[in-house]
Formats: sequence, structure tokens, C-alpha cells
Amino acid sequence: MDLKEIRQLIRFLSGTDVSEIEITEDGKTVRINRATAGDGMALGPAQIVQPTYIQSAPEPQQPQAASPGAVAPVEPVEGATINSPMVGTLYLAPSPESPQFVAVGDMVKKGQVVCIVEAMKLMNEIESEINGRIVSILKENASPVEYGEPLFQVEEV
Repeated sequence: MDLKEIRQLIRFLSGTDVSEIEITEDGKTVRINRATAGDGMALGPAQIVQPTYIQSAPEPQQPQAASPGAVAPVEPVEGATINSPMVGTLYLAPSPESPQFVAVGDMVKKGQVVCIVEAMKLMNEIESEINGRIVSILKENASPVEYGEPLFQVEEV
């Protein structure tokens, strides 16, 4: 991602309620964090950071009563997961007429493309960071995803 694209992204975000976005491209990650009035943070330059693989067992959540218009909380996922490195739209196949990159039961190798996350009209191939077997696909095709949201549950081998 070049400086012109980063500036366009910053301008785009200024017209939204989004306060932070992270985009990974060619092994480099750009994170833009926009401070809002009253939060005491100084605005700083965008940072380039190395992507990280998150493997954890989230804390169990207490069930909450749903209110009208409320979004259901993300269910905790046990074991290894492949998480979304950015906010965008998940695609499980390279095109609508193509088969999915991976299916439940498939073995994946580190570096193998498992899906695409579209962000700002850029198609970002998401690669597995571990060797293992796909236990479950946690999101549906063409669904929105958030940064760090689990996409696949993987049994490491």
C-alpha cells in the first residue's frame, strides 16, 4: 500500500464513525487509529506493523437478553483459529463459480490461501498461519467480518 492509498483511506475514514482500521497487504500491515474529541489521545502517523497470528481460548461470555436491533455477540471459539486481519467482506472462493478455497475436513498448510477479505475494493488473500485440519468454517460467504474475528477453527497437526 503506497502513501497515496493510505491518504485516501484516511480521508474516507474521516467521514465515518470508524475509529480504527487495519489492512494487511504483501506481508505488511497498516493500522490507522483516529482519535475522537475528548478521548485524550494525540493523533499520530499510521504505523506499519508485522501481522500476528492469534491463538487463544476466549473467556466464556455470559448470555445477555437480546434487545430489539441488537447484534448477537460472537460465540467464543476454542482452540486454534484463523482470524480476520482486517475489517471487510469475507469470500470463501476466488469467484462465485469457483469452489471454496477450503472445506471442513481439509488439511491446510502454513501459507495456504484459505479465503479472501475484501476491504476498500482490494481483494486480500488470507493465508493459514498454521498446519492443520479445518474443523469448522465460522462465517458465511459474503458476510462482513471484523478485525480479529475468528473465520476458521483449525485442529493443529
